[in-house]
Amino acid sequence: MPRTDAKVQQMLKKKVDPVYKELSAKIGEANSQIMPYVLEKLANLEQAKIINELPASPEEIAKKLNLDKETVDKHIQELFEKGLLFPGRTGWHLTRSWGSLHDSAGAANPKYDNDEFFDLAYAKSEEGNAISLKEVAEGKVKNLRQIMRVIPRWKSIKDTPGVLPCEDIRQIFRAAEPIALLHCACKKIDRNRECQDSIPTETCITCGRPAQYNLNRGAGRKLSYEEVMELVDSLDKYQLVHLTGNTNALPSLICNCHNCCCGVFHRNTQSRKQLNQYALAKSRFIAEVDVEKCRGCRICVDKRCPVGAIEMKYYPEFGEERAYTDLDECIGCGLCVITCPAEARKMKIVRPPEHIPQPGDLPYATT
Repeated sequence: MPRTDAKVQQMLKKKVDPVYKELSAKIGEANSQIMPYVLEKLANLEQAKIINELPASPEEIAKKLNLDKETVDKHIQELFEKGLLFPGRTGWHLTRSWGSLHDSAGAANPKYDNDEFFDLAYAKSEEGNAISLKEVAEGKVKNLRQIMRVIPRWKSIKDTPGVLPCEDIRQIFRAAEPIALLHCACKKIDRNRECQDSIPTETCITCGRPAQYNLNRGAGRKLSYEEVMELVDSLDKYQLVHLTGNTNALPSLICNCHNCCCGVFHRNTQSRKQLNQYALAKSRFIAEVDVEKCRGCRICVDKRCPVGAIEMKYYPEFGEERAYTDLDECIGCGLCVITCPAEARKMKIVRPPEHIPQPGDLPYATT
């Protein structure tokens, strides 16, 4: 049983209509205790029955459920805006997986915000993490998949030769159309996050088809190239890491993730402790420190590194402590580089282009 608070435990004691269990099975969550309750918070019973009939046409559904087509259309539009339904060539379809639903429903238009859904969604993520980590620990699954990868802050690598297009925010967004800014699903779902008073929620950026999908359902706002770059630069002051899908294709999603609430960081923390595996893929870079330039100000240690890869170390030749980076733990995000007042830190490529896989070829986690 995942860690849940008393309110969630109370919600899970209530009976749920069997249709929600059927829908859970359709998105690959037949064995989840929590998924039916998540769906119940997103769709009322009439809407759930409509979803269960898809991909039948609205006319067919209206006839079978004894509803008028206008009512069915209205429900489908709301479910689309909430993130449960996607339009396809053969009609409307239920979202493919819990991961997809987490992101789409969590980042829906704020008018649909529902604290009970958020709390149940957080518990569902905990349930999924616990199951996957247990499967690896018991040998049922070889290793975790590294679905998301770190992209360095562009200012940290702007003078580094050999940067790939899929690593450079400037190139990614220049080739993207349209661009949409969303509220971060992870930050909204984790209502008890430590950074709720210090980190903004409107930090996730989608491009291309995903951006158009979110604009169509009223979940995001369109940005120009100049506006998105201004936004990215404004976020440099926060301890936010660029994460994207782990392929060498130009990304359609750039998350600006905080280590206290991001689902990927949370999963990575658990996997490092329990399995000694990284659940997220590092960038191809590491952040080196020039010890002679370092002033020992501790900004990189106390305020910038999201994974605790930097610590202070006593250097006898200087008679004082200066920053030291554990290169095995460094994820290559560049946060420490762009704010070092002494300019004592710089990025270095240490992994080949092949470190970033082709689409559809996600690597297993590594230690």
